[in-house]
Amino acid sequence: MGRLFWKFFSFFVLAQMASIIGVSLFFWISAQQQASERQARELLRSGPMEMALLEAAKGTLHYGGEAGLSDLLWLWSQRQMPQVFAVDEAGQELLQRPLPAGIEEILRSGRGVAVGHDSQGKAIRLFTLDGRRMGPGFGAMPPPQPMYGDRRPPGPPGRMGGPPDPHGPMFPWTPVLAGLIASLVFAALLAWYVSKPIKELRGAFARVAGGNLKDKVSPAMGRRRDELADLGRGFDRMTEQLHALMQGQKRLLHYVSHEMRSPLARLQMGIGLAKQNPERLGDTLDRIEMESMRMDKLLGEVLELSRLESGIMAVKKERIMLSELLEGVVEDARFEASAKHVDIQSRIEEDAEIEAQPDLLYRALENVLRNAIKYSPDYSEVSLETQRRDGGLAVLVSDRGSGIPETELDNIFQPFYRADSAGNVSGHGLGLAITKQVLDLHGGKIRLQNRQGGGLVVEISLPVA
Repeated sequence: MGRLFWKFFSFFVLAQMASIIGVSLFFWISAQQQASERQARELLRSGPMEMALLEAAKGTLHYGGEAGLSDLLWLWSQRQMPQVFAVDEAGQELLQRPLPAGIEEILRSGRGVAVGHDSQGKAIRLFTLDGRRMGPGFGAMPPPQPMYGDRRPPGPPGRMGGPPDPHGPMFPWTPVLAGLIASLVFAALLAWYVSKPIKELRGAFARVAGGNLKDKVSPAMGRRRDELADLGRGFDRMTEQLHALMQGQKRLLHYVSHEMRSPLARLQMGIGLAKQNPERLGDTLDRIEMESMRMDKLLGEVLELSRLESGIMAVKKERIMLSELLEGVVEDARFEASAKHVDIQSRIEEDAEIEAQPDLLYRALENVLRNAIKYSPDYSEVSLETQRRDGGLAVLVSDRGSGIPETELDNIFQPFYRADSAGNVSGHGLGLAITKQVLDLHGGKIRLQNRQGGGLVVEISLPVA
């Protein structure tokens, strides 16, 4: 178990124990108070004999005063009989005998209580308690000692609240122990539930650091639907993207080396021919120049794609009218189309102001239109039109070429990917990859679909400024 497990475990155990002990203590104190009141209520007697004793005590108080009542109560305390207690206005028992806890609250109700007055009108509450239930010797007083004339010294000092009941409620240790065991079990389960996916993530990070980009965390998360499961799924998406980027870089290196090999071989062949046949030096130099231009174009496209994919290219957007940009693209493409006798039908009926970097967007639109011309048969037609779509503007480029197999439509935007239907048409397979990256930087989208009757339709969606 890791450190996080023990932190969660300790925290929840302490929290549970604090709540259990607090609740148990509250109910225990309440039970103690209720037991004291119940005990005092049971000790308070109000039968015929007790009422007769109270009337005798009231008469003694009236005619003999506190001294007479004190002598009478002391005499009764030496006998096995219900004991009469007298409490003055200050709450002190006349003989200083201890009283059960909670008796004061019961006395306020007046039930079983007689109020007597001495000759001076001083009120004293009188009541009887069951001495047998109070325990042996309760209420018994020491023998009188002559002192201060005919008055006895007060008995042993006491306090309101009698001795603790040996049968009273004990502290509830059983629920505390049960709560402790339950807290340990549930805290362990909760800590394990939280720390297990984190442990899985830590192991996955270690495996990814070792180069295993195919490692998945989601299966280990099970059916969780919480933030940790979201973190695991995010980790899987991150590793998938890293794996795709690494594979893309490997493919890029492989394709670049493959594409560069052919023009380099032709350059070497041209140099050899120039050495062997000096009289054909002009033709050989033209071939060498053409191959060097192909290499330069390939390297330029690779560098541009690399900058776009890395995200280091800063896009400087400005407000432009899309129709003006499209008209320039169409005019520049007509020269290439005329060599194949391909007619470009331009229907720029919808226009809008967009935010874009003109040269980048021009390059992306030009790639799409030149591809349509390149893959169209001679004496055919290519159309370019604009339409309003979902609050934005769509540019549709259609041709009458051989189209793209449906199984290859999702792969056509990968660098150096060329469809099987491309045939012998020259190219490196970077144009559409660059176009997609440029549109992503401008918040646009590109979608391909085969045209009924043959050909391809490329739809470019751009947001309106």
